[in-house]
Amino acid sequence: MPYEFTRGGSGQITAAELVNGVFDQIEAGFYDALYPEILWREVLPADSVKTDINPGAMNYVYRSRDKKGQGQFVQGDAKNIPRVGQVVGQVTVPILDAAVGASLTDAEARRHQFGYQSALAQDYGEVMKQAGEYHIERTFFFGNDAVNFAPFLDYATVDKIPTDAWVGAGPEEWVSSINDALTAVWTNSKTVHLPDTVFLPPAKFAMLTGAYVIGAGAVGVAVSALEYLKNNNIYTAQTGKPLNIRALRYLEGAGLAGVDRCIIMEWNPRNFV
Repeated sequence: MPYEFTRGGSGQITAAELVNGVFDQIEAGFYDALYPEILWREVLPADSVKTDINPGAMNYVYRSRDKKGQGQFVQGDAKNIPRVGQVVGQVTVPILDAAVGASLTDAEARRHQFGYQSALAQDYGEVMKQAGEYHIERTFFFGNDAVNFAPFLDYATVDKIPTDAWVGAGPEEWVSSINDALTAVWTNSKTVHLPDTVFLPPAKFAMLTGAYVIGAGAVGVAVSALEYLKNNNIYTAQTGKPLNIRALRYLEGAGLAGVDRCIIMEWNPRNFV
């Protein structure tokens, strides 16, 4: 479901609200309403965020290069010597303007200043900055069909693994399925890509923190399925590092027909250009 950033109230201030009793002790500042944290910076590697683009640019372009050619043994007069080459391409990403605004009159600012001892213009600036972050959050995770921005949660070119078997599955099935998916990415890419990160819906992440018995009978050892999975997978076997497993609330109901989805990926800045 698309994330909407909304705030309650109309923002109107009445004269009665500005009157503080002489016997009231007024605490400075406000207790702000709490909202779920913004996550796009946690999912997107910092090095893949382009902050040095010319302000006048209309597009961001990155180039790609593919090399070709392979040596072979020379025969006879050496006329069979192969030639190498390369194919150069480029990808163009449109740069679009986004904005958010607020309306403020001098009278409103004065009432706010005297009533709450707070600068309304500064407060609005903070709200607008947060609103801009929520726009990035929604666009990154859910995309925008109107401007052809693909959603991170359902990117068309990423292979989908059917999740029917995961509905109602326990820790053992999830551990096995995630390991199978890690292996599939690694082998299908001819070992070019080795996934190091798994994002799970919060409820499934929490389920994996429960006790998980390894072995059988009296020799069985109980650990959490999460801990077991972190250290028993193809990524850890190849690198000696634990698998990165994290909860991502947007994955709840993000799969086909509203089932939960997990995302398995190689957390590398070049994969996010």
